[in-house]
Amino acid sequence: MDERVLQFRVGVVVVAAAIVTVILVMLFGAWPNVWQQRYEINVKFPEAPGITVETPVRKSGVLIGRVSNVRLLEEGGVLVTMRVFDKYKLRRQEVCRIGTGSLLGDAIVEFVPSDKATQLARFDENKNGVLDKSEEETANMLLGDTEWISDGAVVSNPLRALVNLEGSVSSAFRSLEGASKEVAQLASSVNKTVDGSDNQIKRIIQKTETALDHFDGTMSAVEKILGDEQLADQLRQTLRDMPAFVEETRQTMQAARTTMDGFQRVSAKAETNLDNLEKFTKPLGERGPQMVANVEESSRNLNDLLEQFVAFSEALNSGEGTLGKLVHDDEIYQRLQRVMGNAEEITKRARPIVEDVRIFTDKIARDPRQLGVKGALDQRPSGLKTGLAEW
Repeated sequence: MDERVLQFRVGVVVVAAAIVTVILVMLFGAWPNVWQQRYEINVKFPEAPGITVETPVRKSGVLIGRVSNVRLLEEGGVLVTMRVFDKYKLRRQEVCRIGTGSLLGDAIVEFVPSDKATQLARFDENKNGVLDKSEEETANMLLGDTEWISDGAVVSNPLRALVNLEGSVSSAFRSLEGASKEVAQLASSVNKTVDGSDNQIKRIIQKTETALDHFDGTMSAVEKILGDEQLADQLRQTLRDMPAFVEETRQTMQAARTTMDGFQRVSAKAETNLDNLEKFTKPLGERGPQMVANVEESSRNLNDLLEQFVAFSEALNSGEGTLGKLVHDDEIYQRLQRVMGNAEEITKRARPIVEDVRIFTDKIARDPRQLGVKGALDQRPSGLKTGLAEW
């Protein structure tokens, strides 16, 4: 065969294979995704079981992207990088979690809406239990390129749960086996008891019949009591009054509770007053002996003072001594009165002389030349002459 013909046929086969590949890609819907724009999101998970590159990323069951990288962090956890198509928008309040796509354990990454408690835990900055307007706006913000999410969740795998239940199931079967053995032993014991104690069973039956007869009599008595219309009316009235009685009891308990609260407050205040009184009396107790000694010393001084006062009163009343004679002798009183009158008269006569001396000293202070005898006689003030004449 010619070599050119062979090359031509090989080229035709290659072109046909390429065309078939393009057709298959277009049929399975992968072709549009190749050219779509994507943005990147990084999510930190505590673990990433079954997550590899090209693991699908879904939202509400719709494929919105794929995992592009999985990296184990040194501080713990796994960082999963995802590339999401631009036409699919994600919000901050949505939770990114790793789940299983089937019972075979195929892992997928999915974004699901968060509940109210999760939103409060993530976005309630002021911790008041309610998202305000700004916090809601933050929760509804769109995730952008190279966004970081640090609280990725991992949904438990059913197969892993079944594996974890293996020990519990085995223990349950062993417990069931032991219980069945105990039931068999109990049945055997009951059979032995019944076979060996027929008389006892008969006595039990007789006592049961007697008890039923007593119960029948009791019910008859109750029926007679309830058959009395007056008593029935009283019972109905009592039942009607029961809510009011319960309400009064509740109010009484509330008042008692209020009284107890007041008593507790009074007790607390009394305890505080006792503490304050203890702080006041403690120094007094520590200085008690000294204070008692001071009181005794003051009492002795007071006694001495009273004794001296009594002696003074007795001396005054006896008429002896200067004060006694002054009080009891009228002649001495008259002499003292005349002396006081003479002193007053001398004071009146000395007043002009003192005034002349004052004027004289004032002039000497102003003109020391007047110290000469002639100047003093020629220039002495008229008041001085008058005063000397009167004297």
